[in-house]
Amino acid sequence: MKIKMLKTSAGPDGIKISGGIYDVPDKEAKELVARKAAVIIEPEKIEEPTRIEATLMEPEETEMMPRPAKRGKKR
Repeated sequence: MKIKMLKTSAGPDGIKISGGIYDVPDKEAKELVARKAAVIIEPEKIEEPTRIEATLMEPEETEMMPRPAKRGKKR
């Protein structure tokens, strides 16, 4: 479970700094939230992108720039 720390916490498992986002076990997350030391961050649902058939898409019209003159030794 992902949490965002509101207070700094230190213990045998390491240090969790205020403002940091950490992935911790559910039990530890619930304890930190109960002590008002962290808040649970729920992952946002990511919607699947819709598929568009390539045949329906028209190519973009782009203007081509002329190539710059070659620089170097003249022969």
